[in-house]
Amino acid sequence: MKIVEKYSHLNGEEYLIVHHKAVLDEILDVIGNVDAETFRT
Repeated sequence: MKIVEKYSHLNGEEYLIVHHKAVLDEILDVIGNVDAETFRT
């Protein structure tokens, strides 16, 4: 799966980048490893 749009409510993404970079990297890694084709109907 890939991220094609982003909406950062109250600069949440920037907060994660500055204060919790490892968590953000893990979230992006999990999203990147999802095979969306297996969930299509």
